[in-house]
Amino acid sequence: MVAKQEKMSNAEWKKCFDKNNRPHNSNNGMLGFWKGFWTDETLKMFEDFSNELSDKFKLALTHINYTVMYGWKFSYSYSGFVLVKNVYIFDDCFGIDKIIVKSKADYQTALVYVASIYTDDFIRETKEKISIRNKKQAERSKRLMVRRKEELNKILESVEPEKLNRFRWSPCVSRESIKKLHNLDAKRIYDEELVDEVGYAMYARCLQGRDETLLNYNGKLLCHNCRKVHVSPANGIISCSCGHTYIFREYRKSFQKAKMPSGSATPFFNEFINKWERAKTYQDKMLSIDYVIHECHVNMISNVKRGFAGCNLIQGNKKQVSELILELAYK
Repeated sequence: MVAKQEKMSNAEWKKCFDKNNRPHNSNNGMLGFWKGFWTDETLKMFEDFSNELSDKFKLALTHINYTVMYGWKFSYSYSGFVLVKNVYIFDDCFGIDKIIVKSKADYQTALVYVASIYTDDFIRETKEKISIRNKKQAERSKRLMVRRKEELNKILESVEPEKLNRFRWSPCVSRESIKKLHNLDAKRIYDEELVDEVGYAMYARCLQGRDETLLNYNGKLLCHNCRKVHVSPANGIISCSCGHTYIFREYRKSFQKAKMPSGSATPFFNEFINKWERAKTYQDKMLSIDYVIHECHVNMISNVKRGFAGCNLIQGNKKQVSELILELAYK
C-alpha cells in the first residue's frame, strides 16, 4: 500500500520555474536544470533513481506539465506511454506518485512501487499500442511521401529543372593540402599561399555554416544564386526573382547532407571564424588552423557516435579524417 503523501514545500521550485518558465533540457541532459536548485545529495539520489528506472525498466523522464498545486511535474514513460504519472519536485526531495523520497529507505520503497506497476499486462498493452502507433506512423509517412511527390511534380511543371534546389555549399578542405601545410611548417618553410588556401577554405565553410544555420532556425533561406534572403511561406516553396526555386525542406536536407559545420552544435567553429578574421601574419593563421584541428581532435576522442566535427570541415570519410587528425596531433 502506498503511503499517503505528506505536506511538502515546493515554494522555491514554483518560484524558480513558474507557469511561464518551463524547465528545459540543458547541455547536462534532462536533469541538468536541477543543478544549483537541489543539494548535491538530493540531485544524486534523483539521478540514480532515474538511471535505475532506465536500466531496469527502460523508463524515461518525460511528459512535463504544469499544475497549480505542485508546479511543473513529470512522468516516467516507456516508449512514450506513461507508467508513473506523477513525479513531483519539492524543494529538498522528490515524490513518486504518493511516495516522498528523502532517504535510501524511501528510495527502495519507490523502486518496489514502480516494479509493482510494471506488470506483464502493462508491457503487453504498451507493446500493442506501440505496434498500432508504428503502423499509423508508417501510413502517415506513406501519405506524406505521395503528397510531396505530387507537389514536386506540380512544381516541375512551372519551373526550369536546372533552377530547382540548386544549392552551392563551400567545399570541405582537402586532407592533402592540410597535410602538406603542416609538413612544410614543421620544416620551417612558411608557404603564405598555402596557408591562405587552407585557412580561407576552412573560414568560408565555417562562415557559411554559421550564417545559414541562423537562417535555417528562423525559417529563412538564402538564394544560392543571387544571395537574396527569403522567409519560407506556409507551403515551403520559395520562388526567387532571379528565377531559382527552392523547397525549404530540401534546403534543410541539403545542409545536413553536405555536413555543413554548425556553430550552435560545435561552438569552436564560430571561434575559428573570429580567430581567422583577426589573423594577419603567417604565424597567426597557422595558430588559427591548428586551433580548429585541435578542437576536432578533442571532439573525436570524446567518443561522439554521430556528428564527428572533423567531417564537417575536412574532406573524406570518418576513418580518413580521423587518421589525418591523429597524425597531426602526435607528429
